[in-house]
Amino acid sequence: MARLHLRSLVTCLFIFFVALSAMATPARLAAAPQDFRWEPASRAYTVTNQTPNNTVLVVNDFRLRNDDTVAATFTISFPERPSGWQVSTTIAQPIAVNQATTSAVIPIRIIIPPNTPNGVRTVTVRATRTDVTPNLTAEAVIQVTLTAPAPGTPPVSACPELSDPGNNFDGASLILVDRAERHGICAIGDEDWYKFGAVAGKYYSIDIPEMDAGLDLSLELYDSNRRLIDSNDDFPFRGGTQTLTDTRPLIQSFRAPTDGFFYVRVRDTLGIGGSDLSYTIIVRGESYGPFPPFVSSLCNDIYEQDGLPELARQINQNETQRGRLLCPNGDADWVKFFALAGYTYYLYTNTRPYAPPDANGILPGADTLLFLFGRDAITLIDSNNNIESGATLDSLVRFTPAADGIYYAQVKNVGDIGGMFIRYDLTLKACPVEQPACAPPPDILPVPPPAAVEVVPLAQEVAPLIEAHLAPQAAPELVADAGGEMIVALAGAQPIARQIDPAFTGAWQRLDLPVAAGRAQRAWVWGPAPRLARSEPYVQSETGLRQVLYFDKGRMEINNPRQARTMPSFVTSGLLVAEMVMGRVQVGDNEYVPHQPAMLPVAGDLDDARAPAYAVFAGLLSPVAERAGVPVTEMLLADGSVQSSSQPVRPETRMVRFVAETGHNIPRVFWDYLTAPGVVYDNGVYRTGRMMDWVALVGYPISEAYWVRTRVGGVERDVLVQLFERRVLTYTPDEQSAWRVQMGNVGQHYYLWRYGGPLP
Repeated sequence: MARLHLRSLVTCLFIFFVALSAMATPARLAAAPQDFRWEPASRAYTVTNQTPNNTVLVVNDFRLRNDDTVAATFTISFPERPSGWQVSTTIAQPIAVNQATTSAVIPIRIIIPPNTPNGVRTVTVRATRTDVTPNLTAEAVIQVTLTAPAPGTPPVSACPELSDPGNNFDGASLILVDRAERHGICAIGDEDWYKFGAVAGKYYSIDIPEMDAGLDLSLELYDSNRRLIDSNDDFPFRGGTQTLTDTRPLIQSFRAPTDGFFYVRVRDTLGIGGSDLSYTIIVRGESYGPFPPFVSSLCNDIYEQDGLPELARQINQNETQRGRLLCPNGDADWVKFFALAGYTYYLYTNTRPYAPPDANGILPGADTLLFLFGRDAITLIDSNNNIESGATLDSLVRFTPAADGIYYAQVKNVGDIGGMFIRYDLTLKACPVEQPACAPPPDILPVPPPAAVEVVPLAQEVAPLIEAHLAPQAAPELVADAGGEMIVALAGAQPIARQIDPAFTGAWQRLDLPVAAGRAQRAWVWGPAPRLARSEPYVQSETGLRQVLYFDKGRMEINNPRQARTMPSFVTSGLLVAEMVMGRVQVGDNEYVPHQPAMLPVAGDLDDARAPAYAVFAGLLSPVAERAGVPVTEMLLADGSVQSSSQPVRPETRMVRFVAETGHNIPRVFWDYLTAPGVVYDNGVYRTGRMMDWVALVGYPISEAYWVRTRVGGVERDVLVQLFERRVLTYTPDEQSAWRVQMGNVGQHYYLWRYGGPLP
């Protein structure tokens, strides 16, 4: 028995060591075939071709099954697929699948490019097991049948866009001629940029043939130098039939002046589209050749029908109606306008924007005639063929009515010649007081007529960002009245020479008329004169627009025209600085349109790349602790970093006011400026008193004050800068005392940032 037990013991030990040896063996080096598979091995799908968009197919019913007794890892690839198709799995690789007949769903995304012909295609899906040697594979097949959409089926939304066309000029996406694409205004404020190649002398139309309800798109066409060539909001004459409810834009029959790229911007007219709305765009080639055939629909510009006095279209003062056509032969365009007695009006045509580069400013076939009629549309007041002393065949009449009323004008072409490409712009300029600055530009009227009366200029002209070169002017001595208030009557009228709301005029006169008249020695608060009056989107307005007036230093606004005009808040100062820093344009009380933060220097010459930009201050808005008595010693660099300033500690830069509303401190030099008394103009008299309600005019501070090194008029200077909601304040210690503290040129900066061009 003992011998038997010993033999059994030896046998057991042998089995134990064999098992132990097996446990110490490295990981599997091979696997038996068929230890994993696809379920199913093939699938067939039928999808509707979404051209001109991408067609997207997502497959969620393929499983990878592991039949092995251990866990396995896999990678997924697509060895065979049609050219241009994008195929991918939407889960991270490698993929682990547990042992014992478990499986994992492998989602597969297939993107089929636009303009893929209908028909049957196949995609091969391969799973490769990576934890064994050799790597084993298993394949499955996806069969895709592309079919055309049913007749009348509306195109599907392009949102979210798989490839955005680009949100600015430099990022414009290439679009091919005669190849439609579907894209989206997928968020409020979104805009799309395209570029297309054109051949000199050929004609192209840029069209939005389809757009979702809720969009009101506009088109703008630019050349490679960023100059606006043409634009259109609504084109209600498709097919030669007028349809006033058709708001789809179309730029029709643009003739390329040169070979090269031209750029198209598509945006919602008010900037409030979005919510996954999409549209179709196409650039159509129209190679008319040197003798284009007559196309009657091209004669219907957006102002037709206007061939009779009773059909005359309204033209407003200081408005330019662009792209008018004299077509067909015998066409006559009638307009009407309201004129005030004593004002001077200029009505003139301009065909030069449509002349080819080699035509010396003369549009072939264009030689306008302009007739001005009285309020009965019968009595001829004046007429003109060619502008006197001008170098063009355009026409101009200058008119000072004796009575208020509606007057009429007619534009024709010499010989009643008409053509599809005889275009002109018509401008009505209104001058409350006759001044050279109010006349048409020199290229329209080379020699302005002499002024009817001698008028005191509104103000001296100043170069942007260099105000301090103006010599100080001696202010007349003011006399104190019995109450101690300094008063002097205004001798003569001093109107702002623009046709704007009188409330704007009063707001400017109060602070800047004393400077213009030499009765105060200080920098401008608004500027020497208004620069541009316009309407801008505002959701809460009854018309969806609000009236604004741009100055060098800021922008005046009338948000509620029904409010009492005597209220201080009737005219407000725009939150321009906050918008540029935060990168959003305000279009309502609480509505904003996204925009890139402004990369413009807050002070100094606009081409100084070393000066901090508005965008840099986005990282400096956080509230800080009260710093009473602490001087400004920080220097802000262009990259947003802060270092110690080389400026000596100056008493006037010590903090004296903490603003709890935004959590920022104001140094003495700025606080004294905001609260100082001065000469103002009120109700026809000059007096001394409080100059400004600083919160209403400048706003709360949104940053601390910093020293910056910037170039002003080409000269390097150290300038103390602080950003407020509405304005930027600057302090230059080595400037003359009256001009050491100035308002930054926020109005100029904002307009350039928002509209992409300098303030006119």
